[in-house]
Amino acid sequence: MTIRSLAKNLPADPDNKGCVLGWAVLRDALEPWHLVDVYASKAIAEAEAARLNNGYIVEYGSHRLGTDEFIGGLTPPK
Repeated sequence: MTIRSLAKNLPADPDNKGCVLGWAVLRDALEPWHLVDVYASKAIAEAEAARLNNGYIVEYGSHRLGTDEFIGGLTPPK
């Protein structure tokens, strides 16, 4: 069972119109690139990455809703 992200409820990215900020589960090092989803909490994203295994990682960043666009490497809120 996958963990539902509710990405539409994430905070808007003030620097990128149409984007939200959150914790992404993605596969970057292995081909092909795959963005699973973006989550409100790091713990939930880590649980989903662990469930998927197979090279999935968690990164904080900006996601354009309705696409697989994600810009990682941003500093998460404290």
